Amino acid sequence: MNQPSPDSVIPISGRAAASRIFLQLEHNPRVESSDPATTMLSGPGFRIIEGKYKRDLEFANHSREHAHFCYVLEGQYTESSDGSVNATCPAGSLRYVPPGYEHARSFSAGTHCLRLEIDRAVFDRVANLTEALQRPADIPSILCRWLAYCVYQKFLQNDPLALISIEGILLKLLAETARQANGSGPAGNVPRWLRIAHEYLDSNFQRPLTLAEVAGVAGVHRVHLAREFRRRFSITVGEFLRKRRVEYACHLVSKTSDPLAEVAVHCGFSDQSHLTATFRRQVGLTPGRFRQMQPG
Repeated sequence: MNQPSPDSVIPISGRAAASRIFLQLEHNPRVESSDPATTMLSGPGFRIIEGKYKRDLEFANHSREHAHFCYVLEGQYTESSDGSVNATCPAGSLRYVPPGYEHARSFSAGTHCLRLEIDRAVFDRVANLTEALQRPADIPSILCRWLAYCVYQKFLQNDPLALISIEGILLKLLAETARQANGSGPAGNVPRWLRIAHEYLDSNFQRPLTLAEVAGVAGVHRVHLAREFRRRFSITVGEFLRKRRVEYACHLVSKTSDPLAEVAVHCGFSDQSHLTATFRRQVGLTPGRFRQMQPG
């Protein structure tokens, strides 16, 4: 199997070639390299790299200076560290990798990916608030995958004005990733009763829940539950429920033609107005607009 450098999809050699690529990007933010399968968009604080990787391609152990997301558009890849596979990423998945993380990747099938690289200054604006972004993570959140999809759509526009909105989307993606990582932190660091509460919330978010009910299931006082849940997961019980409901609403709105009033009931909202207000605060647009923007 081939083992090129992880950056060999943009075939440059030496400082001079790298400078030429950099100057091209300064004058024209969307530039195709001599490899027709790779396209790059560079903006203030980030780079978006679209790559198509051949079957049986392998990248040997390496690390990157910048944090990045890998959004799989087609195909699949596996990521390993210390010789052990730690992630399998199929189409539609989103993987976060912190700066300096040593890993290898292999592509068992032809794979189409979007890599979202974030410069240190932008990364630090969120990372300084939490340690969650210092470790790699699979991001199962429908909302996060939607944000990655939004970046891809802006990338395809080939419009310099898109650079402005992409930075905002990436910051939101980083913040939501930090919340996801905090909310699924190492089980060994979380008391058993709190894991029970977390799992109960995750399994019952579609119906009305009270703090007293969840505390009763966990066997603790509701005040203790509220305090420890926020301390351990960096999110309140109410915020967690709203996040899960909006994620499920994203799924139903994008994958079904169900009326929004029915979506609201299925997701645990009191009515369509409640769904719309909460959805707009978290996603940045209404459920109806979100549905209109879905591909195909």
